[in-house]
Amino acid sequence: MKNRKSRERLLWMIPCVIWGFVCLFPIWVLFSGTFSRDSENLVNVIFPSSFTNGISKIVTALTTIDIGRATLDTMVYSAFTVLGILIISSLAAYEFSFFKFPGKKLLFGLVMVSMMLPQVLYIIPLYRMVYNMGLADTLLGISLPMMVAPLAVFIMMQFIEDLPQSFIESARIDGAGHFTIYWKIVLPLMRNGILTTAVLMFMRIWGQYLWPSLITANRIKPISVAIANIISPNYWVDSRVKIAAMLIAMLPPLLIYTFFQKRVIEGVTASGIKE
Repeated sequence: MKNRKSRERLLWMIPCVIWGFVCLFPIWVLFSGTFSRDSENLVNVIFPSSFTNGISKIVTALTTIDIGRATLDTMVYSAFTVLGILIISSLAAYEFSFFKFPGKKLLFGLVMVSMMLPQVLYIIPLYRMVYNMGLADTLLGISLPMMVAPLAVFIMMQFIEDLPQSFIESARIDGAGHFTIYWKIVLPLMRNGILTTAVLMFMRIWGQYLWPSLITANRIKPISVAIANIISPNYWVDSRVKIAAMLIAMLPPLLIYTFFQKRVIEGVTASGIKE
């Protein structure tokens, strides 16, 4: 009986090990490619015979090819966009949860359906609108369209619906209005939901390429566009510097998710969302 359980456990572990290898392999390639002596040969990158000081390559990537500026710009507009998403989505989720108005179900259905639409369907009219407003290559121009996040509204609603209704009813009896309930009761009680939404949206925005590449030019430099430029065959630079730039681009979302991993997993489990 014990042998059978051990075999079953082993069979379940095999897919987990494969999945872990697939997830960690790109991280290892970037780390090894930055610090190995030979980054031209893929075999030597995966199985390096020796390591060298890769800090100089990281410094070169940060200064010479503007990855430092691109990282800072992306951090700024990602944080600004996430803040806007949290404000808009929490208000929308509160309205859908507590207000009754004609066409509520239809409107919510349209919001959910919009999650399934590919970005290429509406990116051209969106670009024309932002360009005609004079917001091209600005913080608002890149951030405002990404602040409309139906997934964030859905996640927030799951947390709001799980809140103790007795607290809200007691506040209403005491004469609290909707804004007081939203600000002093709902938001503090759904801290995990706000954190989960913030981390998931930050990771999603950080990796955006299509929209940032269209709407930016010189004033704002997204990290995804900078990486796409340096891996072009026409852009000559040491391959280890290119790999170091990719390592730098990967670190912020990786560190943020690692730091908040436990809270995010708890939040995702509580909301019923799986990314």
